[in-house]
Amino acid sequence: MSEKEDVKEVNPTPPRQNEEDLDTLLKNFDQTSGEGLPSAEKLFEMARKAPDPVVSGNEKVEILSHSLILKKASVDGIGKGVSFTFKNNAGASIGKLVFEAILFDVKGNVIDTIERTINDFEAEKTYSLRIMTAKADKVDIVSYDVHIKEMVVTPVPQAEGDQRLVILRHSFQDTGAPDVGITTIKRGIELAVRNVCGESIASAIFAIDLFDAAGNYISTLKHIETDIQRNTSRAFFIQTTSVKDDVIRSYNIKLIKTVTAELEKVQLRRNEVKRLPEGREEVSGLVKNVSSVKSDAVVVVTYLDANEEPIGVRTLELRDIAPGTVQIFALDFTCPEGLTVKKRDID
Repeated sequence: MSEKEDVKEVNPTPPRQNEEDLDTLLKNFDQTSGEGLPSAEKLFEMARKAPDPVVSGNEKVEILSHSLILKKASVDGIGKGVSFTFKNNAGASIGKLVFEAILFDVKGNVIDTIERTINDFEAEKTYSLRIMTAKADKVDIVSYDVHIKEMVVTPVPQAEGDQRLVILRHSFQDTGAPDVGITTIKRGIELAVRNVCGESIASAIFAIDLFDAAGNYISTLKHIETDIQRNTSRAFFIQTTSVKDDVIRSYNIKLIKTVTAELEKVQLRRNEVKRLPEGREEVSGLVKNVSSVKSDAVVVVTYLDANEEPIGVRTLELRDIAPGTVQIFALDFTCPEGLTVKKRDID
């Protein structure tokens, strides 16, 4: 039997067997002048019936249809659970949606109460859910009451610039994934900005708070962009691969600091460490003048041990770096005997 064959549209009127029995009893009572009338409690019990079947949504979740899952397609009104279809009208993903289904027998007794959770329910999508009880092996389900017990809408991703650097657009960079219930995995965030001030921006520092589908905080990343010329736009990619990508569903990006080229004229662009003979090492790299005038710079390398205590310091002065050009630097250092360099701070 196919899944469709055992699902029938809702019949809001459960079987009337109990009501008919009660009517017959009262008729017999009238014909026998009141002999054999059950107690009031018994009459109340005989009059009980299951409530009308209902599935309730809200302003964000629309119920499109619902029906009783029948035990046998040929026997109407005798079921084992409920099937219903609903749509996300929230205008955003619903990170967590919990339905509670209460299943009744013909007399309105609660046979089972079951919860089902839907995660990552995307905006404007529809979803069909079947809830069945194993207790239907011993008793017939004739009605149900399904309602939303809990719902959390995923926070809308946000990005905020400042008076110098405005946000043009932002979005997740998605990659398809075969995981059940997850249509995309978030690999990173694409951000586009524009320098609207009259000066070149030497560096812009962004803080990116990451959240899961239910709005729970995961972690904060830091991203730095350099040398954004005045009245120009730039698009760049912020990788999120340092955290579990399959749980990231939202973000809040804030531009926490911008430094103009007038304050930060020369920037460190690249550096590397090379081991030399006799315990020596060389730190080399590139600096760039991002200002509009010739500038000087001093490279300072501080060598630290495992406890981040200074072992030594080397400095190198670079003079007359032309605007927009790079200059190579290199510094040698010999570690004192018995010590080991574990970290280098370059300014």
